[in-house]
Formats: sequence, structure tokens, C-alpha cells
Amino acid sequence: MLRETQLKSRNYQRILKQLKLCDISGGVWIDAGCGRGSYTFPLASLADKVVAIDNNPYNISFLKSSLPSNSNIEVFKKDFTYEVWHEPVDGMLFGFSLHYDPTPQKALQKAFTQLKPDGTIVILDYVRTDPVPWVPFPLPIFKLRSLLEEVGFYQIETIHQNNRFYIVQGRK
Repeated sequence: MLRETQLKSRNYQRILKQLKLCDISGGVWIDAGCGRGSYTFPLASLADKVVAIDNNPYNISFLKSSLPSNSNIEVFKKDFTYEVWHEPVDGMLFGFSLHYDPTPQKALQKAFTQLKPDGTIVILDYVRTDPVPWVPFPLPIFKLRSLLEEVGFYQIETIHQNNRFYIVQGRK
């Protein structure tokens, strides 16, 4: 499905290793805030179908032009704080995208309604408390966990954490 150069890239292998730590096995997944596809392609190797969404037309154009013809990835220009797909999905991935939203609770609520019962949410983000240009609205792990609980997620687990980033997973 993926081009050979994508499969061999060090970045792809590193991200795939991160995603394999999570509960991603088949099903339909949304890559919310997909950017240029850094997490989209590795996610596509674990899921049956990936719906990649981003609000940036340049990112969408780039990602669409990078798709092989037999891809299990669909790409749409959408804002992840609104309805993103026409039916419930098995999982949602926010790979370093929630820190662009000043109101992440709205996106998490939308994710909750978008997921099937027992669906999975996976969030990767930076370990930061102070804003910088590339992380305008930092989402520290303690705040994220609290927001996930408020929205209704359970079995919230920290899958990985180091001094740069974290991976948190929860269930609907």
C-alpha cells in the first residue's frame, strides 16, 4: 500500500513503533489534524481504513499527492472540532495536533461522539507548559487526562512519556 521509500524511512519506522504501543488493530480510524501524513501512513498499516483530516489546504494537497493508488487512506479538508465523518469509527488519533486548538475539550467531545462504543482515542503531544510558536496551546498530560475524564472517556492510560512527548490512550 505504501511506497517502498515511505516504508524504509527512519521516521516511518519510529512512528510505527510508537503506534504499536497503542490499542490499534484494524477498523476505521480518523487521523485528526493529519498534517502532511507523518502519522497517517504508519496508522494505515495498522488500521483497515484511515480518514485523514486537516484544516490546512496545503497539507491536504500534499497528502493527496503522496497517496499510492491502492491506498486505504481517504483525505479531507475538515476541522476536527466539527463532525469529521459520517459514521462512528473505531478510533481517533491526535498526533501532535491538539496543541493547535485553544479549546481542546471541544475537539475531545467531538471525538467522543464520533467513536463507536468501546472506541479508542490516542493522543500524542509535547510535554510542555509554556507556549512556543509550534505549540501555541500546550496541553500538559495532567490537563489532558482531566479533560478526557470530563468528556466521559475511561481506561485512560499513559502509554509512553519522556521529557519531550507523551502518548495517552482512552476508551469510550
